[in-house]
Amino acid sequence: MTKKELLKQIHCKTDEERQKAEFYLEMKGIAFHKAILDYLCQKENKTIPIEWSDLSNELRSDKALRDILYKYLATLEEYIRAYISNKYEDTATQQVFWIDAGRDFNRIRTNINNGKPLFKTLEAVDFGTLVEQVKKLPEADKQNLFDSAGTDVNLDAVKELRNAVSHHKFLKMCQLKSCIVDGNKSDSLIANILNLRQLLPIQYRFGEKGVGGITKDLQMINVYLF
Repeated sequence: MTKKELLKQIHCKTDEERQKAEFYLEMKGIAFHKAILDYLCQKENKTIPIEWSDLSNELRSDKALRDILYKYLATLEEYIRAYISNKYEDTATQQVFWIDAGRDFNRIRTNINNGKPLFKTLEAVDFGTLVEQVKKLPEADKQNLFDSAGTDVNLDAVKELRNAVSHHKFLKMCQLKSCIVDGNKSDSLIANILNLRQLLPIQYRFGEKGVGGITKDLQMINVYLF
């Protein structure tokens, strides 16, 4: 679909709205906006042409959600690195569970054996490799990190969610992986957000006094986790 074809499916009430539509099509791409149009038609029962105001509201909503998820995904990444480093920094060369993956900076075992400090090694790896390393940790470590939620299925799901957020996909129409929360398996966006929450330290799930964390931040943008 071309920019001209997509603009025919958007109703702009003013020249200013038209200019904004053209600007954001250039900034975020035709395919991204087409995903939002599809969502509005399929899930919100809107009809073509879609009002620019409806589309721009979804743009703002998606960005607000993405910003919050990015913050807590980064928190999870930081938490995992800190736990592994705190426990194994002084005995890193004695452990047999380190992995090597892909590019040089992801070769944890090689870098440790070459004398690079564990924390510096973990700082350099990407999130996907960090998740794969967590899978190889002793079960006791995974229990300490995530209670019973740190299964391979749930770790793969949070890795996919992180990819979706980082690659600026339209989250409401993004194909995510299945995860298990409270015994229920689902690949929905809400299920994946709940999975992220259950993998976080409890202070970041609900705040230090039970009224904060990711739960409250999401409520501020009208996303409610039950």
